[in-house]
Amino acid sequence: MAITTAQVGIGVLFLALWQWVVDAGVVAEFSVSKPTKVWAALTAYVTGPDFWADSLATMTETLVGFVIGATVGAIAGLMLARFSFFDAVLSPYLTALNSLPRVALAPMFILWFGIGMASKVYLVISIVFFIVMIATQAAVKTVDPDFMMMGRAMAIGEFRMFVKIVLPASVPGIFAGLKLGTVYALLAAVFGEMLSSQQGWGQKISLYSQSFQPDAVIAVLCVVMLFSVAINGLMSLAERRLLSWQR
Repeated sequence: MAITTAQVGIGVLFLALWQWVVDAGVVAEFSVSKPTKVWAALTAYVTGPDFWADSLATMTETLVGFVIGATVGAIAGLMLARFSFFDAVLSPYLTALNSLPRVALAPMFILWFGIGMASKVYLVISIVFFIVMIATQAAVKTVDPDFMMMGRAMAIGEFRMFVKIVLPASVPGIFAGLKLGTVYALLAAVFGEMLSSQQGWGQKISLYSQSFQPDAVIAVLCVVMLFSVAINGLMSLAERRLLSWQR
């Protein structure tokens, strides 16, 4: 209860301070707007005709790209951690690909796959894949050696040891990568929409920025933030369920 009260108090204090500095003329309203106007813009957007279409577009791009990228990334991370030969052979190429700035490549994704959802989905996949792969590989490699020794002492086969010992012990590290992947998946989808899109939260942010409507921009950013918090909360819930055996 005390934590919730403190969290709410910080939020209320921030909004009150924001409103005060704008009303007092300390900061220009044109540049940052103020909470009352942002709330009005948020209400107008949520109740407007474009909200559900934009939300469906961005959430679909984010979730589809995340699921594909995370699945392939987790499998690749497990395989690279399990087979050191493939890790040694492929590591330079994977490092080189991961070093490519996806921000600079985003226009190329639009050129290759068009301005529709496909280009954003592939952009999300390209980012989430490496995040989850690296996290998974690191999680498997840092499994407590004592667990492995116990498995060998009990004459457990390699496959059963991987399934019964290595994989459960790696779950916290894998979920750390998944949580980070959800954040970057949403950022990639929104950024792709800002470059070129027919609908989506990113498209609205770009449109409102170009028309100098900071209250509307911040309103859409609030929607993005709430969705990010929601999916991160779902990931935390899934992690607690999978790790219930630890308690």
